[in-house]
Amino acid sequence: MLGRSLVEHPIAMVVALGEERRALQGALTSLRRERTGAVRLAVGDLAGHAVVVIQAGIGRERARRALLSVSRRFALRAAWSLGFAGGLTEHLNTGDLVCPSIVLLDDGLTGKPFPVASAQAEVRAALSAAGIPCHEGAVLTVDAPLRTPQAKQEAHRRTTAVAVDMEAVGIAEAAATLGIPWLAFKAVVDPVGEPLPEFLAGCTTPEGDLCWRGQLGSLLLSGERRRTLGRLHRASRQAGHGLRRCLDLALRAGVALTPPVRSSTM
Repeated sequence: MLGRSLVEHPIAMVVALGEERRALQGALTSLRRERTGAVRLAVGDLAGHAVVVIQAGIGRERARRALLSVSRRFALRAAWSLGFAGGLTEHLNTGDLVCPSIVLLDDGLTGKPFPVASAQAEVRAALSAAGIPCHEGAVLTVDAPLRTPQAKQEAHRRTTAVAVDMEAVGIAEAAATLGIPWLAFKAVVDPVGEPLPEFLAGCTTPEGDLCWRGQLGSLLLSGERRRTLGRLHRASRQAGHGLRRCLDLALRAGVALTPPVRSSTM
């Protein structure tokens, strides 16, 4: 498709994985599925607001490029970095929500800060009023997964971040280029004490889709791997449900951002 979409000033909700996209697109009405190059989109309405869910793939740079690419088709009013995260403290359990006031780019030290839009505080207030706890500690964006409890604990000691992802800073960088506000919502899949085995890297493509060959190989080779995949699948479903509930309440509470004046440069 060429030219601007007819969707009026949607909110971009950017995720990394197909599993995350599917968890969110089930809440959309007037749903239609599209692509921009290799990027999968789900376009529709949520709580009276136009939304485009973007499956960007794994990593900060993919997230940044995907949001910039989609902005050429849609006059975006805001960007929300959504999806699953790892917990870095014992206070976060599977399915817990994190609505950070800041995200940090991991620089090996204390992290480079990227403050989110002030509306994040309104989101937390709306969720709290509905009885949904939402942690406000920092999210750390890393280049490679933190696979062991020791690595997660060390990252928390260095940065004080409470959760870790691989995409949020990419959304912050693209939003700054576009001149639009951005927020972040993350749901914990792997708490601090749960490791992420190396074999999981072969189960997902860089574009965020399941690699069936990798999944099948893991299922055939090891009962332990089958149990790990089953546990993560259940945790992902729980986290996805939490994200859907969070977004619906946030939008219905009127926490949608005013369309900005768009820059003419990319």
